[in-house]
Order: sequence, then C-alpha cells, then structure tokens
Amino acid sequence: MKLRRTTERDRGSVALIVAFAFVPMSAMFATVADGGLVWWRKQELQNGVEAAAIAVADRYVHGLGTCQPSSLALVVLDGDQVATVDCSATGSSTNGVVTVTGRAEVPLNFAQLIGRDSAGIETSASVRIGAVSSASGLRPLAMCVGNPALTSWLAGGMTSNADFRIDINASTAACGGSVPGNWAVIDFDGGPNSMSAAQGWIQNGYSASVRVGQTLDGDPGIPSPALQVDTVVGQSFSVPVFANPRLSGSNSLYDIVGFVRVNLVSATLNGSASQRHLVVRFLKYVTAGTAGPSSQPSFGSTAYSICSFDSQGDCS
Repeated sequence: MKLRRTTERDRGSVALIVAFAFVPMSAMFATVADGGLVWWRKQELQNGVEAAAIAVADRYVHGLGTCQPSSLALVVLDGDQVATVDCSATGSSTNGVVTVTGRAEVPLNFAQLIGRDSAGIETSASVRIGAVSSASGLRPLAMCVGNPALTSWLAGGMTSNADFRIDINASTAACGGSVPGNWAVIDFDGGPNSMSAAQGWIQNGYSASVRVGQTLDGDPGIPSPALQVDTVVGQSFSVPVFANPRLSGSNSLYDIVGFVRVNLVSATLNGSASQRHLVVRFLKYVTAGTAGPSSQPSFGSTAYSICSFDSQGDCS
C-alpha cells in the first residue's frame, strides 16, 4: 500500500512537471521551427535582391535607365513579388554604385502559440560599376597609356568611330625610352619568350586573368612580320594598357593600368620600324566582371560586380 501511494505521488509530480514545461518547450520548438523558416525566406529574398541589383546595373551601363520595374520584379518571396523594394543609384553609369533593398513579413506558424504572427526580414545588395580591373582573353599587343590616338578618343567622350593609325615607334617620350613605343608585345606568363606562344595569344587570347596593377614582362623586339597579326584583322578584342615602360629586351617591364577594346582594321608590320603600324577603331565595352575602385582610370571598358551584401563590403 505504501509503495502504491509513493508511485501515485511520483506520477502526479511528473504530470505537474510536464504541464509546467509544456509552455517553454513549445516556445523553444516554435523558435527553432519558425527560425528555420525565416532563415530560408531571407536566403530566398537575398537571391532575388542580388539578381535585381545585377539586372539594374546591366541596364544602367547599357544606357537603358536605372531601377526599372522589370528588374525589381526579380525580388520575390515564395513565388510572389515582394511589396517593399527600394532601389538607388549613385555616381554614373560608368563609375557608380547600384543598391537594391528588399523587405518582407514572413508568416510564422508555431510562434502563433505564443502570440507572434510574423517576422520582418530585410536584405540588400550593392553592385559596383567601374573600369574593368581584371580581364582574360587578352591579346599580347599592349598599348601605351600616353598614345595620342587613345588620349584623343578618351578626351572626345569615347564617342568617335574613327579609325586611328598607331605607329609602332613611340609618339611621346612616355611611350619610348629603351622599349619599343606605342605598342609592346607582352609576355603574359613570364615563361620562355616563345614566338609560338605569342602567336597563340594573338589568335586565341590569353586564357588566364590579368589584373590592373600587375607588372608584366615584355617579349624582346617590336611587333614584326614574324607575328601574323593580319590573321585577326576585322576582329574585336581587348588589349592591356601599359604605363612606365622600362629596361629593354627580355628584361623590359610594363605596369598594367587598364584595358581597352579595339577593332583591328589593318596591320602593316613589313618594312622599316618607322613604317610599321596598326589601324584600330576604339570601342566601348561592357562586361559582367570585376569592377575597379572609383580611382581607377577608365579606357572605355566597364564592368559591374557585387560589392556588398547587407552593407558588408567595400563599394568605394
């Protein structure tokens, strides 16, 4: 009899403990379950905001306006467009920042047991628009930053479609010295100075990435008939822009300061050095790549890339 009464008291105590623990246990379960839902929805919102910011930047750099409804419609949550989307653009379409912010209320399921119906979420993404800071597929014919043809095209707002003759020999002291001049043959990989490697880069471009700020070696000599540049006449491609050329031959060095897009109209590499030249048409160019800081000079090649999530990142 005594054992039975003790067991009954234990059962009553356990029931009482369970009753008291039910509310906090339910709250804990609600927090975990609804917390996972909120996290999932925020990731979904972040994806939409990122896609919208890239779409806005793409339209902006192509002169199609900014913060268009069609771009912002990419901010969706559970298949439905988010009601609150903010969009802003600072700077210009060649040197600026686009930011898209999305806000939404996520309905909660289990948290309603403790009197909470929804949770607010907010996320943002910023896209930096600026000069291309790294590029692949480059041809090894680098152009001097001080070349008068390039500076004339830039000074004219990069709107001219004229053909520019650019001689091999230096047009300015900044492009000369002990190195070839307006054009230089770049050794991208720093390996043996192979004519076949240079020819392969002329035909197909250099597959790896080259970035602004790199110092690259030059191949000895100047562009010559040995390089079959005429095989890419009529094609459009990007070339490095160099500054501070120095030393000579296989020891020559070039600081890469940017990239410019050209259409090669003709190539004359026969005869004396004074007669050798390339005729190019400069092109404005836009790519989804890495955009440089606002301080980096532009040579008509513009890129855009995500620079910040939820204000975490450097978009300067």
